[in-house]
Amino acid sequence: MLLLLTLSALLAVPAVLAVPTSNSARLANTDSSLTILYQNNLNGTDDANHIAAILLGASPASQAAKACGTLNERLISRAAIEAHYDDFYHQLSYLVYSGRANANQDFIISNGLVSFNQRRACLDFKPTPYGNRRLSVLCTQSANASQPTTAVATSQNEITIPAGRNKYVGYRNLKSWRFSGIPYADQPQRWHHSSVYSGAGQTLNATVFGSQCPQNGAGSEDCLFVNIQTPYIPKAGSKQKLKAVYFWIHGGGFNGGVGSSPGTDGGNLASREDLVVVTINYGKF
Repeated sequence: MLLLLTLSALLAVPAVLAVPTSNSARLANTDSSLTILYQNNLNGTDDANHIAAILLGASPASQAAKACGTLNERLISRAAIEAHYDDFYHQLSYLVYSGRANANQDFIISNGLVSFNQRRACLDFKPTPYGNRRLSVLCTQSANASQPTTAVATSQNEITIPAGRNKYVGYRNLKSWRFSGIPYADQPQRWHHSSVYSGAGQTLNATVFGSQCPQNGAGSEDCLFVNIQTPYIPKAGSKQKLKAVYFWIHGGGFNGGVGSSPGTDGGNLASREDLVVVTINYGKF
């Protein structure tokens, strides 16, 4: 129950979502969800041949480029989509299949629109429309590190989410939004049960993993952390189209194992299966 209460607060994403840079506008998830689109074939050696995009919610056409800019990105170009046609064909068709988009829905790109034509089974490109229609936006995704061992937080890919009583600074790699080392309990006294994390009004660094629990002479008793990888951050307060959560508890019999093992990192699974992956540290001390 302790962990579930903490996760429900973190995954609800109930407040302002912003890129933590002092000189940029702030993108609020009161107005938009954020989705990383990536056609993940689970072949890490092939990642260099594919690109990702970031899907934002509906925006006036005149504000679309600015919305991408708050993520340090720009509107994706028709040339980039055509160069990776199969990737975007499958991603946009999946959005329609999953109910995230309507058939033939238009998405704003650089100097025009793109849509998935379900009847003709192709992508359609159109000129920029007259007026200022509100349409979903496709931005570039320049965070190209694709593996858990190569993903590093930078000023260009970090993002801050207020959730519950604190703010959490995470980041993105090629395939997912990543929040690591989130405390779900206070450091317990030895031989006592843990209690819900009591910190409030803090900005917590969720870009690095927390310590493993004591085992085989290593680790720390301050080790009760969760890690979250997800391709999707919902619009604040929305309960529509939420993702399933895959909760991974490492093995090891209290003698080994950690929630941050690269071999069980949730980024690939979250991307491929379109779900939220949560891994946990736990211990006996």
